[in-house]
Amino acid sequence: MRTTNTRKGLSWWGGPVAVMALGLMLAGCQEDNTTASATEEEPPRVAPVMTVSAEEGMVTRNFTGRVEAVQTVNLAFRVGGQLTKLPVRESQLVKEGELIAALDPADYEAAVREAEVNIEQRKLDLDRYETLKDKEVVSQGAYDSAKTAYDLAAVQLDNAKRNLSYTKIYAPYDAIISKRLVDNFTIIDAGTSVIRIQDVHEVQIDINVPERLFAQAREQNLISMTAEFPAHPGKEYPLEYREHSTEADPITQTYRVTLAMPHPDDIQVFPGMTASVRIKARQFGMQGSPGLLVPTSAVAADPERDPYVWIFDPDTNTVSKREVEIGTLYGPYIPVVSGLEEGDMIVTAGVGYLQDGETIRPMK
Repeated sequence: MRTTNTRKGLSWWGGPVAVMALGLMLAGCQEDNTTASATEEEPPRVAPVMTVSAEEGMVTRNFTGRVEAVQTVNLAFRVGGQLTKLPVRESQLVKEGELIAALDPADYEAAVREAEVNIEQRKLDLDRYETLKDKEVVSQGAYDSAKTAYDLAAVQLDNAKRNLSYTKIYAPYDAIISKRLVDNFTIIDAGTSVIRIQDVHEVQIDINVPERLFAQAREQNLISMTAEFPAHPGKEYPLEYREHSTEADPITQTYRVTLAMPHPDDIQVFPGMTASVRIKARQFGMQGSPGLLVPTSAVAADPERDPYVWIFDPDTNTVSKREVEIGTLYGPYIPVVSGLEEGDMIVTAGVGYLQDGETIRPMK
């Protein structure tokens, strides 16, 4: 009976204990399943993403520029006479070597013929004196006088031919006729300006830069310089640096900077026109920094102190680690010398919490 009662007692206690244990087990499984489910359903981490660009870390400055001729020259004859040819008109483009103006050449052609006759006579005299000198009929001094007369005649012929060539003015370079300073058939003296031309083989644009910006300017900082003209809004033309003044304007306290571009084929640009000049440059202190600038928060280092960034794949919304080579820190930016290309998308914050292949939700 005791044995039976004992078994009954165990059976009576065992039932509730077993149920409780089973309940705890089921509760534990349910809790594990809930935790696992919560882990699986946890939303992707939100991370800021940027596209790598050569323009990162730059500033843009806008200036009003004025088109200037490379050089402006007044052309004049080196001899006097009556102007008989003035075939060019104002605003006309002329090529190097093209005839611009000419004087009546009659008097100068006559001077050349006279000099030619004179030198022929002096040559006959010189030959005769040379023969007589060999026969010791004339002295050495007489021969020397004949030789001097011949040499002077040669000089006179050269001068006459040169003066004849001075009766024509040719374009010294590709230029535009800025102004006709005299009318045709005018009698003019030597040195009188006839035509004003402007060298327009390229377009030069002058801008005035305030002294504060001028003091910080470094050529290696420049990223791009462009010009836009009112006649062609929306189209920008690349510019190149030419020169700058070292003396400030006493009134505006600005410095002149000259930029240049090839003469455009699609629009006419003349000296005196205005242009909007846009200069993009890296911030002061970043001159000469190689590579692509990225925020310092985008770069992390592994335990071996090797720098890396997280590359974002927009197709899969995942990130992957990529080692990079970096340069010297410049304030909020750091240059990546190698390992990145323009167009790559990188995470810019929270890089220490990401894992390779992790899915994120990009925040641009």
